[in-house]
Amino acid sequence: RLGYDDAFEVIDDRYRPALLAYTRQMLGWSNADAEDALQEVLLRAYSALRRDDRPVTLRAWLYRIAHNYCIDQVRRPVPAPCELYDVSRPPSRDPVAEAEQRETVGRLVSDIQRLPQQQRSAILMSAVDGMRYVEIAAALEISEPAVKSVLNRARRSLHAAKEAREAACVDIRAELDRAHDRK
Repeated sequence: RLGYDDAFEVIDDRYRPALLAYTRQMLGWSNADAEDALQEVLLRAYSALRRDDRPVTLRAWLYRIAHNYCIDQVRRPVPAPCELYDVSRPPSRDPVAEAEQRETVGRLVSDIQRLPQQQRSAILMSAVDGMRYVEIAAALEISEPAVKSVLNRARRSLHAAKEAREAACVDIRAELDRAHDRK
């Protein structure tokens, strides 16, 4: 805040990897979008630190800036371009294993993307970035008990999505038949 650029470089070095992972998760795994978002987040943080002298909890404050920026980006209707790297890279050693792993990760990402925004942010901050409840509460501007509730709902939703995907068609048809018979 006193104009020492070296101090901001330390902040950048310390939080860049975690914030990049967060923006990538929030914006759907596009490296270009995540990098752009990270740059914007760091620019906003740099400007805000110079403009304001309010006390802040740095980590939670940076995540709040990232969260707000990502939510703004998600709300903007922009088609996602395909990345050339995914199309042009050479195949891995075991294409079957990589395909299965990619499918599993893709399903998890898809399930996370379907969560409400607050649950998605909380689960990413907790699971991916290892933030504590108090930090998540500050970043999302909610209470600690609310963070616990939001995380619990997110985990239950992810578990229910996985169970629904793994349910056998025969079981689902039988349950539908029983429900139809009960009217």
